[in-house]
Amino acid sequence: MHALKKNAQPTLLAGGDVAINRPRGRGAFGALSGLFQRADIAFANLEVPLSRNGRPAPEKILLRGTPEMIEALTEAGFDAFSVANNHILDYGEEALFDTFSLLDEHAIPYAGAGKNLAAARRPVILERGGLSIGVLAFCSVIPRGFAAGRQTPGLNPLRAHTSYRTFRDLSEYPGTPPVILTWADPDDLRRMKRDIRTLKKKVDLVIVNNHWGTSMTHEVRDFQQEIAYAAINAGADIVLGGHPHVLQGVEFYKGKPIVYSMGNLIFDFKVSFFTEVCRQTFLFGCQLTKK
Repeated sequence: MHALKKNAQPTLLAGGDVAINRPRGRGAFGALSGLFQRADIAFANLEVPLSRNGRPAPEKILLRGTPEMIEALTEAGFDAFSVANNHILDYGEEALFDTFSLLDEHAIPYAGAGKNLAAARRPVILERGGLSIGVLAFCSVIPRGFAAGRQTPGLNPLRAHTSYRTFRDLSEYPGTPPVILTWADPDDLRRMKRDIRTLKKKVDLVIVNNHWGTSMTHEVRDFQQEIAYAAINAGADIVLGGHPHVLQGVEFYKGKPIVYSMGNLIFDFKVSFFTEVCRQTFLFGCQLTKK
C-alpha cells in the first residue's frame, strides 16, 4: 500500500482466485505486483492452504501451497484475502491453522474462515484515506465437513440449493436438457444480510466476497444473482465473486458493482477439465468514496 496524497480517494484493486505453488514465491505476480502495490487496498481469494502439514480430505481435488508462497503475497502487497473457498480445508484443520498463523505473522488480514463460525463470520476492517472499509467473505461451494460450526473450524457458509425441471414433453422431445433452478438457503441468506447490516453501522463501505457459481460455465446462476442483490439491498457497496475458473459478467445493481467471476489469477495446478479459457482473467479496480 502506498501513501495516499492529501484529499485523494483510496483505490481498490481486486483479483480472482490464487492457487499458488511453485519452486519460489518471489516474482510470481510479475508485472501485476506493481499494480497491486500501488492500490490502497489489494484483495484476492487465497484458494489454497499454505502448509506442509495435515491430512488430505477424501474424494476431492486437492490443492495446497508451501509456506514459502507467502513471499509472493507479501511482495505483491496484498492487504487482505478471502479464505472462504472449497480448497482451504483440503488438508484439514492443521493446515488451515498453519495458514492463519502464516497470514497473521505477516500482518495480512483475512475473512471467511476461522476456528468456529463466529470467527469465520468476522469481517476485516481497513482504514484508508479517512474511510473505513469492511470486508465479509462467504462460500457457497462447500465440500462435506468444510462449513464452520459453533465449536468447529471451517469456512463461512452461504449454502445454495438445486433442482431440475423439464419444460417439454420428453416423449416428443427426447433428450431435452432440464432447466436448472438454484436458490440461496434462506437461513444462510438471512445471516449474511444481518452481518452486512451490522457491519455497515461500523464502517463507511462494505465489500462482500462470495465463492459461488458452477465450474467452467460463463453463465451466472440464479442463486448468485439472488445473493448479490440481497447483499446490496442489505447495505453492501461492492460484491466480488470467484470459483468458476472462467470469466463471468459484471453487473451494476442500484449503482453498485457486482463482479461475478474474475477467473483464476494464479492457478499452478493441473486440472483435467481446464481449458484455454481458464487462462483468461481480469482485475477489478475502482476508487472508494462515501458519496
